[in-house]
Amino acid sequence: MKKAILVLSTGFIIGIFLTCSKGTSNKPLESGTAGKGDPGYTYKISIEKMQFNWAVAGKTIRIMLKGKTDGWIGIGFNPTNGMKDANFILGMYKNGQAVLTNQHGTAPTMHKKNVDLGGNNYIKNPSGSETNGETEIAFTYPLKTRGKLDKPIDVNGTTVVLLAHGPSKELSQVHSFRAKLEVNLTTGKYSILLMTGK
Repeated sequence: MKKAILVLSTGFIIGIFLTCSKGTSNKPLESGTAGKGDPGYTYKISIEKMQFNWAVAGKTIRIMLKGKTDGWIGIGFNPTNGMKDANFILGMYKNGQAVLTNQHGTAPTMHKKNVDLGGNNYIKNPSGSETNGETEIAFTYPLKTRGKLDKPIDVNGTTVVLLAHGPSKELSQVHSFRAKLEVNLTTGKYSILLMTGK
């Protein structure tokens, strides 16, 4: 299937995307080492009906997400509380085009477009597809941006990764699946701290 590119230009999104439930046990639901990634990617973690593929390349990380949904799919990095302070990349495949947006967690249950907060869009090489109810998006992202909103991604330390997908192509629709992980992006070692929905 031919892949097309388009950067999303919608306004801010308010809703719950990967908030951490209070009282969640500190004991990981699962721990292990990521498997070999799909072609072009070093590692892959599969959780229920979602996949996170990645490869560190110099000062960037290449990411491919897959989810069993014909709606939106997304990832966030290093929140401090719920979604607050996380770097988010959300996307979908709509009208024959990959539609991606770069956002920032402004509160535990809210995130807005970087450009609406005085920041920039750092998504590069976006692409995507949708086949048989499975959505795929791929892109590259800098490990360290020049923006004041974004925290660096330390590939040698522990990175908190938020994964989710939603049931429709409206980003305002709350997720139907979400997970919170701790991942070492160099070694592939990970722990799943939270997972809800399927």
